[in-house]
Amino acid sequence: MATWHVWGDFVHTVPLRIGNAERDDGANAARATAEDAGFDFGRRERNGFEPWAAAFSGDGDDESQEFAFAAYPTVRGWRKV
Repeated sequence: MATWHVWGDFVHTVPLRIGNAERDDGANAARATAEDAGFDFGRRERNGFEPWAAAFSGDGDDESQEFAFAAYPTVRGWRKV
């Protein structure tokens, strides 16, 4: 089982599942990971976005899961933890 921290710009579009991974608890840790990667929540909010961060866990091929995150239209970044 792998865990990824994922972030994006529109809170109303946070999915329950992306690829083989399901949303999990851990939004605070995911937010810290996003900020560590340079995702500036405050600046994005001032520019009219509603940023989000979420943890996802799942089994499966890491490469296909990374492709699923990259292909999801509202995801701006992710990191496997």
